[in-house]
Amino acid sequence: MATGTLDSWIRSEQSNTSKKRKSTKPDDNHMPLKRTKPDPTPKLNSDAPAKSNPDSNQTTSATSATLKVTEETGDLFAAPPNTLLIHACNCTGSWSAGIAQAFKLHYPSAYQTYSNHCKATDPENLIGTAQLIPPQADSTSKHFVGCLFTSRHYGRRKDSPASILEATGPAMRDLLRLVGEFNAKVGDGDGEGVGEVWMCRVNSGLFRVPWAKTRGVLEGIDVGVGGVEGVRVVSLEEG
Repeated sequence: MATGTLDSWIRSEQSNTSKKRKSTKPDDNHMPLKRTKPDPTPKLNSDAPAKSNPDSNQTTSATSATLKVTEETGDLFAAPPNTLLIHACNCTGSWSAGIAQAFKLHYPSAYQTYSNHCKATDPENLIGTAQLIPPQADSTSKHFVGCLFTSRHYGRRKDSPASILEATGPAMRDLLRLVGEFNAKVGDGDGEGVGEVWMCRVNSGLFRVPWAKTRGVLEGIDVGVGGVEGVRVVSLEEG
């Protein structure tokens, strides 16, 4: 090979090798991007409008009104027509003493309805429930009678005061439910519904439960059940 030719080949090879070495260097324009960790603290956009909480104007707990109990002295049985008169009852079908006996004298047909209901139903299924008896044919006063089944038996076999109080709340709620259903039916044209609601000091007579404790139970009942918001307690003047 001629010397000039050899020198040309060597310079050519050196040039190619130099190009290959350059090509192995990373291209500044193709360097891999460096990944940055996301900032865990979100940045607020000061220009974005603040979002309102739809529940911010709502209270966390809603308070509901309870049954209003007012007391007065007078004659329970002198209530206006269509008034509901309430008393506490045993589950055996007996109105033989106390205020129950007065109910039996004033409303004999209502007593028979109550007695038949007790005979047809086990006391364990009656306790804590109620019975609403519409005005009967022999009632000139047109009073409704409401029976709260708060004790399984009477006399010495009556339930304990604690058990009677425990049954009073559910029984009263059940009676108010029955009133609501009856009045809704009347709204369809089936006669006159329950007007005012009167009661004696239930449980405080022969059941021997302090009236203040029973009143506390009644005042803890939410209104709106049956549409009744209050009850008038009428008792004879002491002395």
